[in-house]
Amino acid sequence: MEGQCSRWNQCKAFKKIGCSGCGFQHFDRILNAHSDNVALRYLGDEFFDLCSIHRKGTGGRVSLDTPIEKLFRKEIPELRELPYKNLRVRLTVGKETIDFEAKCDGAFEANGKYIFYEIKGYGDNTNDILSAIVAAELLKETGEYRNSYYYYVGISSGKKGIVGLERKDFFDKGRTKISPYVKWAESKSFLKFYGIADIDDLLKEIKDIVHSES
Repeated sequence: MEGQCSRWNQCKAFKKIGCSGCGFQHFDRILNAHSDNVALRYLGDEFFDLCSIHRKGTGGRVSLDTPIEKLFRKEIPELRELPYKNLRVRLTVGKETIDFEAKCDGAFEANGKYIFYEIKGYGDNTNDILSAIVAAELLKETGEYRNSYYYYVGISSGKKGIVGLERKDFFDKGRTKISPYVKWAESKSFLKFYGIADIDDLLKEIKDIVHSES
């Protein structure tokens, strides 16, 4: 019996539980569609290793969060990880002071620059996008993170025919459910949208920010 991705014969988990429930088979299609993307290939190698070694059952979910974090560390060694889990900001609302949770999947600091990011499996749906807009705006309301950078990265797509999201997919005029929110959020500098196929462009942008003098 053959597996459902190009590396099934190297997969330790396949020998025990098969392919059912494995996310790499979907990511493999993205890799094939963007075979010249070096950063994406690195993510693919890291993601495959995680799925091969750590997937214990068909219901288990292996995330891309760790491979993306490793890629950032590899390419930008100056980055210092921030305690992003349960990150809270304290804001004044009327006469009250309220703690809000500012959700993100990762956060780094380097040279006084704060970088936050959110990774979404599909990424091109209004619920995920609106959630990220709220989180980014909460951070922008605080003194410490007022000039922070927040990035939203979508991986796959709910729309047929898109293999690996690209930045341009968020701005498609035919995608009226998401593009108005994306354009509005970027115009307000809340956050910036990227697809997983643009991961090399995102890395370049973060490097430029970290190494800039401003």
